[in-house]
Amino acid sequence: MANISYTLDKRLIIVQSILQGKYGEYDADLILDTGASLTIIDPSVIEELGYTADDKSAPSIVKSPIGKEKGFRIHLHALECLGQRIENFEIACHSLGLQHVDGLLGMNFLEKYNFCIYPDKQIIKI
Repeated sequence: MANISYTLDKRLIIVQSILQGKYGEYDADLILDTGASLTIIDPSVIEELGYTADDKSAPSIVKSPIGKEKGFRIHLHALECLGQRIENFEIACHSLGLQHVDGLLGMNFLEKYNFCIYPDKQIIKI
């Protein structure tokens, strides 16, 4: 198992990732969110990677306490995070209104690996 360090932002676990798209790579900060079924990336990041709504594989709806937000799903060339890489990785594209982060790392990535979070050391073993 590898030890991956993370940072905390108001008790949220922030992990570094590399998103690969049509136009290259983007270094992204994502909130590790075991309550999110899909990984969600902000539309501004998706645009920088060369994607638009025309590239969507399916529509997407995010439900929250303030309502439903429509977005779309696309497949990134790859996502690297926590020392792991998944190619042709499906994400949802939604504006989350989050400052200083680019999205959420959801269970469609996390479910593929066994991992343990050690808050006292701020590391994830995977």
